[in-house]
Amino acid sequence: MQKFTLNFLIYTISGMWRPIEWSSNVAKLLYNLYTFIILVLEYFLMITQFMDIILVVDNIDDFATNTLMFLTIVAVTCKATVIVVRRSSIINLVQLFFKAPYKPRDEDEMAIQKKFDKFIKSCTIKYSLLVTSSITSVVVGLTLNAVHGHLPLRVWLPYNVTSSSIFWFISIQQIITAIYCAVINVGTETLVFGLILQTCAQFEIFETRLHKLISNKTRKYMISTSSNKGKAIIAESIHHHLSIYKYAKTVNIIFNQVLFVQFFASILVLCTSVYYLAAHMNESESASFIIYTICMCVQIFLYCWSGNEVILKSMSVGNAIYHMDWPLLSVCERKEILLIMMRSTIPLKFTSSFLITLSLQSYGSILKTSYSAFNVLQK
Repeated sequence: MQKFTLNFLIYTISGMWRPIEWSSNVAKLLYNLYTFIILVLEYFLMITQFMDIILVVDNIDDFATNTLMFLTIVAVTCKATVIVVRRSSIINLVQLFFKAPYKPRDEDEMAIQKKFDKFIKSCTIKYSLLVTSSITSVVVGLTLNAVHGHLPLRVWLPYNVTSSSIFWFISIQQIITAIYCAVINVGTETLVFGLILQTCAQFEIFETRLHKLISNKTRKYMISTSSNKGKAIIAESIHHHLSIYKYAKTVNIIFNQVLFVQFFASILVLCTSVYYLAAHMNESESASFIIYTICMCVQIFLYCWSGNEVILKSMSVGNAIYHMDWPLLSVCERKEILLIMMRSTIPLKFTSSFLITLSLQSYGSILKTSYSAFNVLQK
């Protein structure tokens, strides 16, 4: 794929995305085995942490720390499963950008597309660096736990781990799994972020394309006695506008479960991590929790900000059309343009199932909800 190359490279490293250009059956088989092993590690850690919370945890501090990691693992396993199961749907979605009406037609449209691609790549790199700093601090903490004779992550296991070889095997396994969790998170957040922002790119391309159409028509086609060509192009613009909404709906359907689990888990993780920090601010572990909390806030902000940009961009289409030379069009064509303006009055929204709409207002609500839950935990 020539689009989202960095995002899919991150996925390939994490074991969740076999490159589509691979033709060797042996390479495909080995990579599928690699994917299976990573998924087994993720699910094994999730199940054993859940059993520890149910069977072993007996105080609020342990419950807070274990729940923090458990919810993170649940979100990661959901993301990994969705990417693997819906691989073909994601491929078809990305390939839409190389087909009409999404594909840029001229230099101006290509410039718009490159601008958004460059911004998405820049955000991917910056977010990757932020997560790298977070996972580095987490791995250091997990390694210190293992050195001091404790498992890096608290889990319930149906066998004895006092043996040195078994203990270090489980410890290394947990550390590796935590690293892969971070890589999968980066791949998912940046890919969804990029796919959502591509909606804004398409709206901007649509506005540019429609502006040129109306300008050319008022200069040339109005002189001609036949307007069939102009009507065909107007109909094509309407089709492009509706196709953008169809694309956004497809993105939402593919990643709906990911968004739902992510936002539900984030509310609980944020309030839990803040509670733990408030109770253990002077401890050495608080530094890694602070970085982790910042990453979680940025993680949710990426979703909400990109969704908010789509809302604003979809509603600005009507205003952009209003400032074009539409009065010079025929009555029939003005009615067709009016249909686009009326559709733009209803904002295009990405939603996390029935739970929340991706917007800055929702981001503020999440922080308020987390703070409220934190106050309840303190009492």
